[in-house]
Amino acid sequence: MSAARERVQAAAERLFAERGYKAVTLRDIAQELGIRQASLYYHFPGGKEELYVTVTERGLQAHREGLEQAITAAGASLEEGLRAVLLWLAGHAPVDLARMLLADFPAISEEHRKRLTDLALDCLVRPIESMLQAARQRGEGRDVDTRFAALAILSTAEAMHAQARLTNAEPTELVNSALPLLLSGLRR
Repeated sequence: MSAARERVQAAAERLFAERGYKAVTLRDIAQELGIRQASLYYHFPGGKEELYVTVTERGLQAHREGLEQAITAAGASLEEGLRAVLLWLAGHAPVDLARMLLADFPAISEEHRKRLTDLALDCLVRPIESMLQAARQRGEGRDVDTRFAALAILSTAEAMHAQARLTNAEPTELVNSALPLLLSGLRR
C-alpha cells in the first residue's frame, strides 16, 4: 500500500471513529490531510462509502487479532480472560459498536451493511462469546446468553473510555472497577 493511501486511511479512520459516518465528509478528510477533495478519488474511486468500508474492515480485523491474542495469552480462568479482554479494549481506540449498528451502517448500501455487520460480529463479539462459552463448559460461568454478555462487555469497555475522558483516569486503571462489576453484578 502506498504511503499516501495509508495517510488517507489513517485520517479517515480517526475522523469516522470520532464523528461517525454521516458527520464526516470527503472535504473533512481532504482538509485534514491538506489535499484536494478530488485527490481522494484516486485512492478510493468509490468515494466516502468505499473509504469507510475499507477503514472499518481494517479496524475490525485489528480488534479481532488483538482480542484473540489477549484471550489466548490470558489462560483458562474467566477472570483472567475477562481482565485481558478489558485491558486490550481499554488500551486501544474505542469502537462505538452501537453507533455503527444504529447510525453508520444504515447509511451505507445493503451489501456493505450486511458485510460489516457480519464482520463486527466475527471480530468483536465472537471472540468474547467463545471465551464465555469455554468458561461455562469449565463450570466457571453462569448459563447466560453469551452473545448478550459479550455485547455487555464491549459496552463496558466503551463506558471505561467515557469515564476516562470525564475523570482523566487511564482506561486501563478502570479495568479494576469494571472487572468485579462484570463478574459479580451490582448485588452485595
